[in-house]
Amino acid sequence: MIKNKNILISGGAGFIGSHLFENLIIKDNYIIIIDNFNDYYSGKEENIEEITKNYEKFKDFDLIRGDLLNKSVFEEINCDIDIIFHLAAQPGVRYSIEHAGKITNNNIISTLNILEYADKNNVKKVIYSSSSSVYGNPIYTPVDEEHPKNPISPYAISKLCCEMYVDYFFRENNLPTSSLRFYTVYGPRGRPDMAIRKFLNLIFQDKEITIYGEGEQLRDFTYISDIVNGLILAAESNNSSGEAFNLGYSNPISVNQLVEKMSKIANKPKNIIYADKQKGDVDITHSDINKAKTILNYHPQISIDEGLQKTYDWLRKNMNK
Repeated sequence: MIKNKNILISGGAGFIGSHLFENLIIKDNYIIIIDNFNDYYSGKEENIEEITKNYEKFKDFDLIRGDLLNKSVFEEINCDIDIIFHLAAQPGVRYSIEHAGKITNNNIISTLNILEYADKNNVKKVIYSSSSSVYGNPIYTPVDEEHPKNPISPYAISKLCCEMYVDYFFRENNLPTSSLRFYTVYGPRGRPDMAIRKFLNLIFQDKEITIYGEGEQLRDFTYISDIVNGLILAAESNNSSGEAFNLGYSNPISVNQLVEKMSKIANKPKNIIYADKQKGDVDITHSDINKAKTILNYHPQISIDEGLQKTYDWLRKNMNK
């Protein structure tokens, strides 16, 4: 258990970052969040409010509204940092195809700035959030960490490039780093543009769901609490430095199956239209998580059915806010 540490979470107001913040703040850690609150998606202010509205120990929390592309943001940090969780990034596979320069500049330079800060200030551990998209369309499944890296979008390329910088700082500067490759994370506070939240919202409103391709593409959906647990395990481990790990549930389902499950949970008919497959979309994501199980003791707990129900319940509670 991470306790009584000074922790920096970049992107801490976002989906994954806010859940990590929520987990760590109740364990007597001092949390510093850096987030630029850009307008790519809404809800970040609400994420922080949802966590802190009933939480009185504000002395253990500091929010820095700033951009990691500007190194002066680090001057606002008021303590020695033990652990950095670097989650900040410009997301969006499809977005990246239209804005490759923005994705490249934002994701890579911000990561380099984080690593240089960590190296200069003797941070004890840096955990980098990468993506299963670095593999591209898999040659074999389930995909282990040694699988060839064939990214098919600028977003995926930026994530792989950042991994290389993370590894470089470990090899050449002895900075303790790890990269975690997330598989299709979902759950409460998920981004509005992500499939599960978007589809549930459309089902609530009795609107059509657009599925790109035939809907038989497989996704390794991973519930947010399992991802947060993997992040913490990587930070705690004495054997994770210099390594990359897959974090998934390792039981993929098709997009058609996903919508069928959502329809049953909501007790509403599904209304699907199919459109042409989009550039950058892979056919299957399926994680081999044996390395994470062996080294980190990572064992995902939340099945897709339980996770969808939790997400549905949260959305119903918050849909009118």
